[in-house]
Amino acid sequence: MTMLHCYTDRIKCIVFLTTPVDSAQKWFEGLAPQSLHSFEDFQKVFLLHFSSSKKYKKSAFSLFEVKQSPNESLRAYIRRFNKVALNVPTCATETMTTAFTQGLRDDKFFRSLTKKAPGDF
Repeated sequence: MTMLHCYTDRIKCIVFLTTPVDSAQKWFEGLAPQSLHSFEDFQKVFLLHFSSSKKYKKSAFSLFEVKQSPNESLRAYIRRFNKVALNVPTCATETMTTAFTQGLRDDKFFRSLTKKAPGDF
């Protein structure tokens, strides 16, 4: 399939017809007959239609969006934070720690993490 660029539009279309599933298949079946005149036309409308479904790599900023909700247990927050963290390809430990701490709600655990150690003034 990676070598499709060397084939004609007709072959590309025939190969494509065997691959879509679910929403892509429904979308394809809903196209007006003869609305596309080349595989390039097809590519453009397909990418335009499905580009919003593309999953983008998350950045460290995504970690700062994770906040512990008022009734969420610490365990549940850690699990949810880790799910997002797994999708951040590179992130310094200090940044991750800061994002985790800033996402905690202000309670006993949070205060124990943020209180100054003796000698820190």
